[in-house]
Amino acid sequence: MAYRVTQRIISSDDLLYPYFDDLCRKSKLLYNAALFRVRNIFTGYDKEHRTENEVEVFQEVALLQRSYPNMHVRRVISYTHLEKMMRVTENADFFSGLPRQTAQQMVKQSVTDFKNWLASLREYKKHPEKYLGKPKMPRYKKSDLTTVIITNQDAVLYRDDIGMSLKLPLQKQRLYFSNLSSDPVLKEVKIKPYYGRFLLCLTLEEPDVAFDPSGSHVCAIDLGTDNFAAIVCDDYSSAIYKGGAVLSKIQWFHKQRAKYVSIITKGHEKKHAVSKRLRDLSFHYANFVKDQCHKISRSIVDYCIRHQAGTLVLGENKLWKQNSGIGTQNNQNFVSMPIALLKQLIIYKASGAGIRVIMQEESYTSKADITVMDYIPAYGIDDDKAVFSGTRISRGLYRCGNGLVINADCNGAANIMRKAIPDAWNDTDDFSFLASPEVCGFHELNPKGIPVKGIVAA
Repeated sequence: MAYRVTQRIISSDDLLYPYFDDLCRKSKLLYNAALFRVRNIFTGYDKEHRTENEVEVFQEVALLQRSYPNMHVRRVISYTHLEKMMRVTENADFFSGLPRQTAQQMVKQSVTDFKNWLASLREYKKHPEKYLGKPKMPRYKKSDLTTVIITNQDAVLYRDDIGMSLKLPLQKQRLYFSNLSSDPVLKEVKIKPYYGRFLLCLTLEEPDVAFDPSGSHVCAIDLGTDNFAAIVCDDYSSAIYKGGAVLSKIQWFHKQRAKYVSIITKGHEKKHAVSKRLRDLSFHYANFVKDQCHKISRSIVDYCIRHQAGTLVLGENKLWKQNSGIGTQNNQNFVSMPIALLKQLIIYKASGAGIRVIMQEESYTSKADITVMDYIPAYGIDDDKAVFSGTRISRGLYRCGNGLVINADCNGAANIMRKAIPDAWNDTDDFSFLASPEVCGFHELNPKGIPVKGIVAA
């Protein structure tokens, strides 16, 4: 089965806003209370002289074992034991009025986070090169709100004359959705704090889309900044998606945010700034970026369908942002672009369309000459063999060894395909289709008369 997510923003004037606010506040307190017990049992398990907090928690453990004599609490307490301990001690956060499944979910999350930390720590000791640093013990949530998960045992979808409605626990008010399929299967509801609002996410189950073998062609994508995405297909077509609008919005946002932070923190030693204006600024910026990434990813998947491509190759490099070394200005532009979000949306929509996605390491693909099939090594392996016939003559142009000038990003995308599928271009003699790709910019993605999220209409 496949999963699809539909979202809705709950603003402060919505009738259900107080309900969501109460759930997120109580869930944060419960998570911290559960994690407090997990951490103190772990740190005080073998101690002779325990701290006050550890003594208090082990008194609760003793009460649990008196109630359940056959129950032995280990150094890493299990979810079952912790949940029973919260019940036996009549923990105020556990019985604060949260739906029962939601309360259990928050307790389980604290245990899962702690066990994941221990697993990462063991893996770090064996393979530290896989990590950017030593994994740290899960910390308490500092913000007033946290993400809440409501299972399908507490939340139910109903169909009536108006459409599909969502019934939430401990709440009579229903939410109506007009964009759901006829018979959706609800798996869970997630409530996320979202810049002074809440983001309601419904995860729905739907049948898998089988891979369509009739899509015999292959597409490959090279992601970047000025050209957000360059896509080529082995049917001798290519296209680029301009990234200027997104990059301009990112730069505008950071300048505006720096301006307001400077105003708020002027004359104060602490530079932490919070205000409604900053939240609204971040809200509109996040909506704009998400909106553009959705439109570009949808256009890319439609391109694959239009060109009967059953396979899509996506280029990526591990730590390509952390280890970026392309100059101060280019580093800033590249690191700020939401490449991970776009990639995630492309994979999500491609899988929904039955398109197979291949992730390919893309080192040296922008330097190699596609027309003469230069050897492309992996970074750190055979670097001494990295000799290329062509050269990039400007930001967007690449001169091949035979004198042909093509789009540099399309050359990179074609090499990414060749790196994943070595014989992809074996029967191709003419690469001139890479010189004049179809251009899709902001105005093509956002025709006049259609509102853009994150932009207030005049």
